[in-house]
Amino acid sequence: TKLGLKWAGLIEVDKGYNWDPASLEPGIGKDNIIGIEAPLWSETVTNIDEIEYMVFPRLPGYAEIGWTPVELRSWDEYKTRLGYHGPRFRAMNINFYESPLVEWK
Repeated sequence: TKLGLKWAGLIEVDKGYNWDPASLEPGIGKDNIIGIEAPLWSETVTNIDEIEYMVFPRLPGYAEIGWTPVELRSWDEYKTRLGYHGPRFRAMNINFYESPLVEWK
């Protein structure tokens, strides 16, 4: 696509949701992490519609990563809940990526 650069590849919403910040670096456990961030590299992003497309629906997943212990997270449960955000995103005119992995309502 014209958004993003090829070197990083596509990170689908399931892979983003299953990310565990405590597993990135040996010796740094969850007790050493006080928060997470979800940066948007914007070299190829030129307007708000493109920002929304790159951020949604990933942002709710990253929020859940920040407050839910990894052992309590479930992609199957989350993708069902995420599907119910579709009408909300549409009502707010958010240009979101409708991942084929989610049954959007």
